[in-house]
Amino acid sequence: MIGVIGISYKTAPLEIRERFSFSKDDLVPFSELLQQETEIADLVLISTCNRTEIYFSQDKHDNQTAFELVYEAVKKFKDVNDHCWHYFYHKANAATVRHLFEVSSGLDSQIIGEDQIIGQVKDAYVTCTELALTDAILMRLFQKSFEAGKRVRSETGIKLGITSVSSAAVEMCSSLLGGLSDKSVLIIGAGETGNLALQNIYKKGVKQIAVSNRTLETAEKTATKYGGIVLPFDTFEKYLHGFDIVMIATASADPIITAEMVRLNQKVRPNHHQVYVDLSVPRNIESAVGELENAELLGVDDLQEIVKQTAEKKKESAEMAHLILDEVVADFSEWLASRSLRPAINTITTNIQAINTEELSTYRKIVTPEMQEIVDDYAKHLTQRYTRLLIKNLKDLTDNGKNIDSLKIINDLFKFD
Repeated sequence: MIGVIGISYKTAPLEIRERFSFSKDDLVPFSELLQQETEIADLVLISTCNRTEIYFSQDKHDNQTAFELVYEAVKKFKDVNDHCWHYFYHKANAATVRHLFEVSSGLDSQIIGEDQIIGQVKDAYVTCTELALTDAILMRLFQKSFEAGKRVRSETGIKLGITSVSSAAVEMCSSLLGGLSDKSVLIIGAGETGNLALQNIYKKGVKQIAVSNRTLETAEKTATKYGGIVLPFDTFEKYLHGFDIVMIATASADPIITAEMVRLNQKVRPNHHQVYVDLSVPRNIESAVGELENAELLGVDDLQEIVKQTAEKKKESAEMAHLILDEVVADFSEWLASRSLRPAINTITTNIQAINTEELSTYRKIVTPEMQEIVDDYAKHLTQRYTRLLIKNLKDLTDNGKNIDSLKIINDLFKFD
C-alpha cells in the first residue's frame, strides 16, 4: 500500500500542529524509530508551518494497522502522551495519490495556489531520497506530483494574486496599518519564508527595512538585496521599539521574542502601535505579546479573511486544476496497477521458456543440424506467440492489474515444477 498520515491547518489548531513539527535533524532518528517500531522503511516526511505529513510505502501490515503504528511512532518520537488521533487524517492508495497531488499543486494549501509548497515538497523528497528512504513507488509518486503541480500552475490561473502565507500576512499588515509605504519593518529569519515576506514588503514601497539572522552573511546578503540594514541576531531585541512591523520566520523550537522584551521596548517608545507577525511553527513569539497594549500579534492561523477572498477569486482555476489532476492521477494509477502484474508476467515468460528449452533438448539427439535449426526457430516462434497471448489475456482478465483478486491463482497456475 501507499499511505499518508498527517495533521494540517484543516484538522488542528496551531498549538497542536507545533507539537508535531519536524526539523531536518529529526528525520534520521525518526526514520530509525519508525523502522524499529513498524518495519516501515520507505517514507517521505513533509513538515511546514501548515502541515506535517508522512507518506510511506509498505506491504507488511493491513492499512488500518499501518496507520495506527505510524501514529504511535510519531507520538513516541515527539514525546506526546495525549490522545491526538482525532487531529490526524489518513489516506491509502488512490486517495493518497490525489492528496499529494493536491498538496503539490497548492490546492490543499491555506492560500489556494500557494507556490512555496511545491519547493517544500521537493526538498522533503530529495532529502529522503538522498538518505535512501524512498523506494521506486514513492520516487515515481513524488515525481508525478511535481508534474501535477507544474501543469496546474502553467495551465490555470491559480498562481495569480496572493500565493503564500507570507504575502497574505503582508496584505493583512497593510490593511491594519492603512498602507505600508511609510512604515518600518524588521525581518527576523532570512530563509525562504522571510525572503518571500520581504519581496512582498518591498513591492508595497517600504523603504525602512532591517534584517536579522543567525548567520550574519545571509542577513547581509538579504539586506543588500532590498536596500536594508542588518541587526546582529544577538542584539536585535534592543531595537524592537524602532519598527512598526516585526516579522519572524525561523526554525527555532522555542520563542525568540518574549512579552518581556516587547514590554521593555514599549517603555522606550510609549504609545507606539506595533504589529508582530509570527510565521513560524513552532511559534517564535510568545502568545502573551498579543495581550500587551499597542501590540497586535498575528500568526499563520489569523489570515482567514484573506484566505476566504483568495479561495473565491480562484474558484474557477481550482475547478480546472482538479480536471488536470484527474489525468495525472489516472496515469500514475495505471503505472502502479501494471507493477502488480510483473511477477505473473515474469513467471509466464520464464517457465514457458524453460519448458521450451527442456523439450528441445531431447530432439537434439535424433535430428540433423539443419533440422534442429528449423525446430529451434519454430519452437521459439511458438513460445513467443503463446507468451504474448497469455500476457494479453492476463492484462484483460485483471484490467491491467487493477483487479488483483485473481492474481494469486494466476501466479500459482504458471508455477511449473
